Amino acid sequence: MRSPRHHEQTRACRPTTDPGRQAENDRSLRGGTRALAVAALSTALLATGAAPALAQNLAPSGTAEAPVPERVHQSLASSTVEKAIDAAEAQKGKPYAWGGTGPGSFDCSGLVQHAFKEAGVDLPRVAQDQVSSGERIAYSEARRGDLLYWTDGSGYAYHVAIYLGDDRMIDAPRTGGSISEREVMRYNLAGGVRL
Repeated sequence: MRSPRHHEQTRACRPTTDPGRQAENDRSLRGGTRALAVAALSTALLATGAAPALAQNLAPSGTAEAPVPERVHQSLASSTVEKAIDAAEAQKGKPYAWGGTGPGSFDCSGLVQHAFKEAGVDLPRVAQDQVSSGERIAYSEARRGDLLYWTDGSGYAYHVAIYLGDDRMIDAPRTGGSISEREVMRYNLAGGVRL
């Protein structure tokens, strides 16, 4: 008596009377194997701390899990926030220049990047990337040192400022303007970002 080959013992490899059902079984096994491999890889990466940014922060259990971009910093200390604000305020009166990163002129994101760098915090260069570096919050929840941002119709952040509290902010406003403290402008204000 001849013993069956290994692949002949596997149910998924046996021919069925319905070829469509066989293909369905093969697909479900491949999908399950893929899901298992992804889960194992994700677990290994999370254990080492090397997981991709989108794999690290998930919604609380019991809710739909939506990936959240990795935050650059987790709730900055008030001393760090004050250093960043002091660094921004030291630039008051300097002119706005598109693409400016200092020391003689700044654009909005250049000022924010410079101010936080002086406080020991590295932020990306452009407003959209800075907004993605923290936890987005409603303006009503903003605290001193949070970033405020404004978006166009597509949701792209085109302006960023540092919130000072009491409906005040500091920013590099526009061509012809200079860095100053002013009332928060509400037109196209999308919210805040907590670093």
